[in-house]
Amino acid sequence: MGLDANYPAVTMNDPNGTVTVYNQDHVSIGYLGPSPYHSPSVNVTCRLKAWDEAYWYRLLSPDGWSFPATSAYVSADETHELNPGQAHPIPECANVSCLRRAGQAAGVGLLARWCPWPAWSGGGVRGAVRRDGSRGAP
Repeated sequence: MGLDANYPAVTMNDPNGTVTVYNQDHVSIGYLGPSPYHSPSVNVTCRLKAWDEAYWYRLLSPDGWSFPATSAYVSADETHELNPGQAHPIPECANVSCLRRAGQAAGVGLLARWCPWPAWSGGGVRGAVRRDGSRGAP
């Protein structure tokens, strides 16, 4: 896995250890590790707060790991920017609403998994249309 110079990259804090790579379901799909058997660094697209309120870096590509994934992540606590302050700073990930993600998934089971109950049940959606046709919080 070579690094793409057009994207920011992170590397392991412990050059002799390993860092677990997780998929979108927070299941281990591979590892960063010391050369020559593994790659200690990986390109990332952004940083987000996710599982257990910790920060994670989203990998540029989820391909090339032990298991297929639609997205891949490494812990920000176990990694750091490869070249801090360089031309490609790591941005925060865009906040995609749960209803938009669920709409893309097109399934109530996934909707319930991604979104809190009031958001998908219709009971707590701000800006919903009222019976009289007006908009606003219920």
